[in-house]
Amino acid sequence: MWRKFRYLFCMSLCMYFHSQAQYTGDSLLHLLKLTQPGLARATANPREENFSVQQAYAIKTNLPHDVTLLRVLPGDISIVRFRSTEACQKARQNASVFFPVNDKWKLSPTLLQQLPGEKATASAAYLLSVDDITAFEKKYKTFPGLSIKAVYPATGSILLHAPSQWLTTAGLPDTNIYFIANTRKPVTERELTGFDLSANKVNAAHRIWPGINGQGLTLSIKENKMDTTDIDFRGRYVFSPAASPTMQTHATTMATIAAGGGNSFYTGRGVAWGASISSSDFANLLPDNNQQLQQLKVSVQNHSYGVGIENYYGADAAAYDAQLYQQPSLLHIFSAGNSGNLAPASGSYAGLPMANLTGSFKMAKNVITVASTDSFGTVSPSASHGPAYDGRLKPELVALGEDGSSGAAAIVSGVAILVQHAWQQKKQSIPPSSLTRAVLLNSASDVGNAGIDFFSGYGSVNAVAALRTIADERATVLSVPAGQTTTHSIVVPANARNLKITLCWTDPPAQSNTLKALLNDLDLMVFHRASATSWLPWVLNSYPAMDSLLQLPLRKRDSLNNTEQVTVPAPPGGVYEIMVKAFALGSGTQQEFSIAWQYDTTEHFIFTYPVKNDNLFPKQTHTLRWETSVPGTGALHYRVNTGNWKLITPAADLSRGYYQWQAPDTTGALQLRMMANNKVWLTDTLGLAPNLAINTGYNCTDSFLVYWQRAAVDSYRVYRLGNQYLELFATTADTAILQSKLNNPFRYFTVAPVLPGGIEGARSYAFDYTQQQTGCYINSFVADPSGIGTAKLSLTLGTVFRVSSIVFERLSVNGFVPIDTISPVTDKQHITTQAATKGLNTYRARVIMSNGSSFYTQPEQVLIFGGQSYYVFPNPLRQGSVLRFLSDETDNTVFVLYDLQGRKIIEYKVSGYSSAIRLPLLQKGTYYYTILTSGVVQLSSPLIIL
Repeated sequence: MWRKFRYLFCMSLCMYFHSQAQYTGDSLLHLLKLTQPGLARATANPREENFSVQQAYAIKTNLPHDVTLLRVLPGDISIVRFRSTEACQKARQNASVFFPVNDKWKLSPTLLQQLPGEKATASAAYLLSVDDITAFEKKYKTFPGLSIKAVYPATGSILLHAPSQWLTTAGLPDTNIYFIANTRKPVTERELTGFDLSANKVNAAHRIWPGINGQGLTLSIKENKMDTTDIDFRGRYVFSPAASPTMQTHATTMATIAAGGGNSFYTGRGVAWGASISSSDFANLLPDNNQQLQQLKVSVQNHSYGVGIENYYGADAAAYDAQLYQQPSLLHIFSAGNSGNLAPASGSYAGLPMANLTGSFKMAKNVITVASTDSFGTVSPSASHGPAYDGRLKPELVALGEDGSSGAAAIVSGVAILVQHAWQQKKQSIPPSSLTRAVLLNSASDVGNAGIDFFSGYGSVNAVAALRTIADERATVLSVPAGQTTTHSIVVPANARNLKITLCWTDPPAQSNTLKALLNDLDLMVFHRASATSWLPWVLNSYPAMDSLLQLPLRKRDSLNNTEQVTVPAPPGGVYEIMVKAFALGSGTQQEFSIAWQYDTTEHFIFTYPVKNDNLFPKQTHTLRWETSVPGTGALHYRVNTGNWKLITPAADLSRGYYQWQAPDTTGALQLRMMANNKVWLTDTLGLAPNLAINTGYNCTDSFLVYWQRAAVDSYRVYRLGNQYLELFATTADTAILQSKLNNPFRYFTVAPVLPGGIEGARSYAFDYTQQQTGCYINSFVADPSGIGTAKLSLTLGTVFRVSSIVFERLSVNGFVPIDTISPVTDKQHITTQAATKGLNTYRARVIMSNGSSFYTQPEQVLIFGGQSYYVFPNPLRQGSVLRFLSDETDNTVFVLYDLQGRKIIEYKVSGYSSAIRLPLLQKGTYYYTILTSGVVQLSSPLIIL
């Protein structure tokens, strides 16, 4: 009975699959048919239908040799052009489907769906595939309103803007064109606010392999331009002529995550912090110029943007596959998108909340597409899902991206650079991208459902496992000839667990709009000779129905993907043969491929957070992380300054891989330990300290002072920003440093507390002391008249740091005397009103420091006229001295000096309330002056020269 039921079920399932495929093909053929109303087999002679080699036909038969294949449709139906009447006639006699089609076969699924109701617009952007770029450029050189924006010659891809009528009047009929898609403006896929390198074990990779940082390699960020003046990119930005003129914060964030230098704060340190950084404008959705990328030494390019859901293999996907086929070491990383709750409107998965990657370029075979998770490896609900349009596994990886897949892609881009650098240090060359992909996918940590799936791909990127694969030399590059098998043997110890082997190869580009992207089909099998046991790779059900797409993978032959993976949870020890067979090579006579493998061992345990140089803060909750194959629970403890161990929890779930712990409110050198199965594992000793606030004390012409918050420590390390990174500048027990500006160009400083054992706490936020709006101790001092017989004195300080008191003083016959004192000093601005006598009053302010030293303002004068309108002084005046003239009337006022004979010596036109009149060298004696206003004498008086 069970066998009968199983048979009927399988037959029903097969019929359902067939009907779905037939429905998809029939629907598309209905849009493409030119003359015949149905799919009936034709019998008329093609000669009677005015046969032309320009006409395209839909056929279902074994293709004759004398045809040009244009496109493959579901249901084994091909769109072809015949090169001869005889070939056409022969195919017609044998085909079950045969009729001429219109030119809409060239359109992408999205554009094909839009075309019937397409709204007329002045112009549109199109992405084309053509047979002959030169012929296309020549033909449309003078076409009104058409402009070519970008060209990728390797695949005949062209990005252009054209008037709306061009598509139907010129584009579709042009036999040189075989693919047309509309393009949309790329948009960044959200900013990232959550940034935690420990989630993907990057911090532990930095700890274990400090010399692997990407130095000598270049990461390109394709979108708008990052802030090239950001101190986290200091000395590492590489100019590119392809960069966008528009700067955007999103690009700065992506560059920081992938390759930030950590100068601003510890969160500004990215994955590949030693790599150079370049920029490329995503206004061009085609790949960048090959030669330009090579000159810039770009080995990884990050793409954290999308254009909306597109479910087909477009000209851009083919172009990226072609570029990676031509440049074997280059790798492109794409964000999957944040459209996980949306359904595609076209393609095989139309209407399902799956297959919603945001861009046809993400359908490329040789790239890595990355979705987002939270810090615990849970795939974000908004993350775009696979599969690819043809059922291939997408996304390939996931990584932390709290607010979207942009940051997740940036993390993977950084880890890819580290893998390349690690291989380069061992092999003196950059690995082919197939090896980089094999290592990243094989070393990923499984998250979500067991095994591969269309949500998390091969798992969450694991920087430690990836670099350990290179360090242990568990990756290699081989090749296999057509129809043959290449075998590579490895030895697995008896105490191994979780053996995993991944095969990757760089497949040649497929034709735009193809039904299936894979050209060269390799097969992986793993064989354990001692037990005569073999394992096939895991394969997902890509049938377009939710119950099928959610199924767990099965072991079987893979005919869709250019990546295959075998896992063995409990492998017996011994020799394993990794066998790679060239099942079918659609291009070339042999195919290069890469394999990577890894396994755990029993009782394996390693803390991955915190490790040396990680920063913990008192009273904050931290997520402690580890990797282990040890089952059960463990007792987790901590101690400070090598004191007694204190229990955190007696039963931490080891399989969970993390524990959230609120650190105690103390400062010191911290260590953690895990105890399980009578074994003990310890963390590095690391710092537990507050983040110290650092500020500018003062910024004077000749010197400056930087000070910081006091902590419960004996000393501090002060760092300054050098050519690229922070460098140790001084160690001091004080909470301030005073520096001369002479030959001292350094502007950025930070400080860290030094804990017992020389352990360093977190460095403060680095800051530019010149940009804190702090001047010297005295910014300004102003004295103004204020009412009758009073003066208002205003003092603005540059800083209150170590200021003990302020004393306002007035000049008397005995010198300056105090008139007002302020203590303590808590504000920068101080105003006081003081009595002033008739005539000229002189004031100043004295700033007294806590160490007893003083700073003085320049003296300022206030004139109180009272009942007198003019003052001329000093009188008597010494020879050669300057005569001062004060007036409460400045309009049309003239000062005239005469000798005793009435001869005019000088005439001075007054222009302000206070004037300094420089007289000619006069003989000693008596003179007299006259003050006139509008020609009327106001005052006459003698002036004595001594």
